[in-house]
Amino acid sequence: MADVEQQEQGEKPLTTADLLKSHSVKVIESHMASTYEESAVEVGLEAVHKYKQYKDIASHVKHQFDKKYPGSGKATEGVFHCVCGKNFATAISHETRYYIHVQVDTVHIVLFKSKDNPFSISEA
Repeated sequence: MADVEQQEQGEKPLTTADLLKSHSVKVIESHMASTYEESAVEVGLEAVHKYKQYKDIASHVKHQFDKKYPGSGKATEGVFHCVCGKNFATAISHETRYYIHVQVDTVHIVLFKSKDNPFSISEA
């Protein structure tokens, strides 16, 4: 709501530098290229600033990454997933170099890319 009011009043939207002044960010673990990592921090900051409910934060991060880094559409290519909250545990399989765990203030965001079916039927 505040962003809409800023735009209506002719003020510039908040930049990542502005958001870093009011939020603390810590990359807990990353297996991403630096460009993806920077994008994850920016999108995570934006989401925590804009939304209060974890489901909305996770949805925003996932959809922004899907939009920014679209897949080729092949069934063998993975898709992004996002988990968000304060207290949770995960045990996930992710594609190589597509995992990041970021903390923005007290909110933890885990973003990863995974294939829909990581195992072939013959291996199961």
